[in-house]
Amino acid sequence: MIIYEHQVPSLFIFVALGIAAAVAIISAWWYLKINIPSIILIIIRLIFLILLGWCMFLPEKKEVQTHMLKPRFVIAVDTSKSMSLSPRPGVISNRWDDVISILNQPWKNVISAECDIDVYTFSSELGPKIDIENVPALSPEGNSTLLRESLQKLMDRYQGQNVTGFLLLTDGLDTKEAYDDWANEPWAWPVYTISLEPPDAWEVEGDLRVDTIKTPRRVTVQWTTELKAVISGQGTKGQPANVQLFKNGRLIQEIPTQIPTEGGSREVSFQLEHPEVGVFTYMIYVPPLPNESSTNDNTYSVSVQVVDARNRIMYVEGHPRWESKYLTRALQANANITPICFIRGPGGKFLTYGPRGSLTPDLTDEQLAAMKIIIIGNLDANELGEERAQNLLKFVEVGGSLVLLGGSRAWGENGLLKTSLKKLLPVKKVSITPEEGKFAVTLTDSGSGHPAFAGDPELWRVIPPVLSLFPNASISAGAEALVAAQTPEGAQPLVVVQRYGQGKVVAILTDSLWRWQLSPNANKTKPYQRFWDQLLSWLSPTEKELAPEQLEIFADREQLYLGEEISLSARYGRKTDAENAQNQQEPVVNCMIKTPDNRTIPFPMAKQNVTTAGGKAFPGYGIKFKAEQPGLHKAAATTDIGGKKITSDEISFFVKPFTPESMPRPVNTAVLKAISRQSGGKFFESLEDLNNTLSSLSFASREEESVSYISLWQTVLIISCLLTLLSIEWAIRKWRNMP
Repeated sequence: MIIYEHQVPSLFIFVALGIAAAVAIISAWWYLKINIPSIILIIIRLIFLILLGWCMFLPEKKEVQTHMLKPRFVIAVDTSKSMSLSPRPGVISNRWDDVISILNQPWKNVISAECDIDVYTFSSELGPKIDIENVPALSPEGNSTLLRESLQKLMDRYQGQNVTGFLLLTDGLDTKEAYDDWANEPWAWPVYTISLEPPDAWEVEGDLRVDTIKTPRRVTVQWTTELKAVISGQGTKGQPANVQLFKNGRLIQEIPTQIPTEGGSREVSFQLEHPEVGVFTYMIYVPPLPNESSTNDNTYSVSVQVVDARNRIMYVEGHPRWESKYLTRALQANANITPICFIRGPGGKFLTYGPRGSLTPDLTDEQLAAMKIIIIGNLDANELGEERAQNLLKFVEVGGSLVLLGGSRAWGENGLLKTSLKKLLPVKKVSITPEEGKFAVTLTDSGSGHPAFAGDPELWRVIPPVLSLFPNASISAGAEALVAAQTPEGAQPLVVVQRYGQGKVVAILTDSLWRWQLSPNANKTKPYQRFWDQLLSWLSPTEKELAPEQLEIFADREQLYLGEEISLSARYGRKTDAENAQNQQEPVVNCMIKTPDNRTIPFPMAKQNVTTAGGKAFPGYGIKFKAEQPGLHKAAATTDIGGKKITSDEISFFVKPFTPESMPRPVNTAVLKAISRQSGGKFFESLEDLNNTLSSLSFASREEESVSYISLWQTVLIISCLLTLLSIEWAIRKWRNMP
């Protein structure tokens, strides 16, 4: 098939060629004698013009080829140390031997004839693709199993490809996930799993352990928060376990729980009161069983920082509405903040609530310097103005917090996305027309552990509905939804947060949040007041954070095992002007790590780029710390600027005494069954069942077209013809002594 790629209109080319041909013929008629050489010259010139015109159309040959693509069959093999376990060595084969036996069954030949088989290994990380014949040469030596993370990476890697099935060969033990409910997530393709040992084959020693603790690490004074501890074990013979909570070494609470004899996990919740400011260490201890020999995993510690956040807040709103009425009341009822509220009144003048002084809603740099949180109500791009948008952008970049309360004007066609604030918005787009109805509200996974909802856990289990929603929000990279509204089309983000620069941004995608104040139990539970109190507390930076120089430290994890490494990163920021910042020397940053035996060890931090969980990179400092002692470690970054010592807030991480990969325990068939059930696959009890099912799978190949283009004018033949015609014409003219 020949196609033409010319961009110039065809009529223009035809007209140009016609004019050129007419000029050639008329010139020959006037200036040449009509004889054979002249006729030959005219014919050569016309052939040249025709060939040149064809080239101007840029002809190409289009070839379409159809290929048959085989489907893919993916195999993931667990290579962690737990795969070498056996219930009764010498009597029952270990899990790794069973894997090798599975891979040598006839199903492999049946599937490989119809599919491309891709094999991956995983333990602490997902390995590269290997040939299935190379698996027997491997050995299970990984110190941890990131089962869920490896599955998600493979699902992402093969997204959009023709994958017909997924064979997962693992014992179902994930050393990172504290709970097994992740296995109930939806999976892209059918996953086939098999139990790698007979049921009830284990006779295990009695053991109790603390798997993990989940609680907010930074809270506001007078808060009541929840601490959840996951207690696991086996061989308990029905004996209860008294889970004890210690605060700075003093026993404050004790709750009994019971682990099934066959093994399992239980979650125990404690209520924490925070009456004073400071850093407090909480330890969970579960007394060992009478026959328990391994007792160094019966404790787990965390540190919690309690802060006092009395901060100045400015709220700028458009015309009065229900949201502004109830939000103004909520701000004034919060004893930890000093709010100033501007609400547009008759004639465009602003009504003021709170200690105004010389402040105006102009949001100048000088005014913003005195504030810690700004709340922008239902203002469109024109009402806000580009100058104020630019000032707010700089305000957040240097550590301020911004709440976009939104509304029909703010999220409308000419809303905040039309201003410079689009750079920091946690949503990239949103429907400009609100959807009305009665929408149930729930916390997301991120919201359930977020400080904004860390108060009374019973309150946030049942959240009042909202009556409006700006749907189809596309969340920015690095942002996370804390609250979602349930709609017929699925869950829609309602409260979205993200960090921008050194500050924080919140977007609220409803204009009926005030309905929480009118819920049936509002007088008792106060969900509206509690939400704003806790959200503003999380948004409120301490005075230290707003200092001209600030130092921040963070870790890539809160829990690790003995012998593993943790990445500690630090960021140093200045709020001086750019010229002064350039004149200051790069600081020397050290990391002070306090070990469980109360030794403080300094580590110099190397200058490097630090990447956040949201994928953003910034200049910073970092070290790799290898844990050589179990227990609670605390870390802080320090530097010296002009003789002034600057220290970051303290963070903590817990080092568990050993990896559970070496702990004798049975295969987690509950996880394997859940993955197969949710994916539409199958869990096999026996090798024969697996072999029969996989051998009888049906496969569908997929056609794929490939298109290639071959130029018909940029060729040696065409260019040679053009040059040859010109050469012949020139030679005839010279031979006949023609002009």
